[in-house]
Amino acid sequence: MNFEFYKYQACGNDFVLVDLTRQDQSQTQDRLQSEFWLQQDAMALVCDRRFGVGADGVLLLLPSRSSEGAFYLHYLNADGAEGSLCGNGARCASAFAFSKGYFGEVSFGDFEASDGMHRVWKGEDQEFRLSMKAPQAWNVLEVGVFIHTGSPHLVVNVRDLVNYPVLREGKSLREHALFGVQGTNVNFVEVMDTNRLKVRTFERGVENETLSCGTGAVACSLLYIQQSESLNEDQSFEVTVQFRGGRMKVGGTYNGSSFDKLYLSGPANGTFKGLWPGIARSTYGWSNDSKTGATY
Repeated sequence: MNFEFYKYQACGNDFVLVDLTRQDQSQTQDRLQSEFWLQQDAMALVCDRRFGVGADGVLLLLPSRSSEGAFYLHYLNADGAEGSLCGNGARCASAFAFSKGYFGEVSFGDFEASDGMHRVWKGEDQEFRLSMKAPQAWNVLEVGVFIHTGSPHLVVNVRDLVNYPVLREGKSLREHALFGVQGTNVNFVEVMDTNRLKVRTFERGVENETLSCGTGAVACSLLYIQQSESLNEDQSFEVTVQFRGGRMKVGGTYNGSSFDKLYLSGPANGTFKGLWPGIARSTYGWSNDSKTGATY
């Protein structure tokens, strides 16, 4: 199946975006009802950086399930499997929605994701602030601290992050028995200064380090604040998180036991628009010539 797509990125975390919200568009209903978007191999091929478009995931904008939202965001990992909330992807989807006028003439809007409703605000210079939910889980483990911020994250404090073996350690921890079959994302964080963190993330589904991770930035910031001795009860905070791909900010309030009014803020923008021709992966690869016996 061929389809129109947009390429978006947020701090180097890049996505293929497909807009299926407009039910009056040609073929939209057929596409919504087809199982094409459930074909893991097809979506993985789209994300392949050599044989496909190349991306860390796919953003499907679907008609909203709620009258309160402009759309429903369905996220697929780079391996084609269904993912959980993606903070950077949500901001990219919001940037697209603002460009299309899906939120109307205001500078904020609501949409629905796998973990419920979110609000996003548009700022200057393509900055988008996304409301975030309070952590769904928080467990101190022998290998680090597990925090679920819409997606599962393990946070590990390290020194000399620039030279840290993120790929080796990230893969090992992502597959640790503590996290079951689904595994977890793994964040390695180094505290740079007051309210300033440097983070590198190994993402499940991508099975590699990504240039940034929004929900990972939130997890690292919340752990930093929870461990901070300088924050008074009910005090607001904002943490700057530096990734290899750019800088984000995480803010909210903390009363000593719980978080409220959480947000993730950072840049997001489109890079190009294209048409996927519907090429099958079987088109590529080594094959045997039945007549000559040659392999090529």
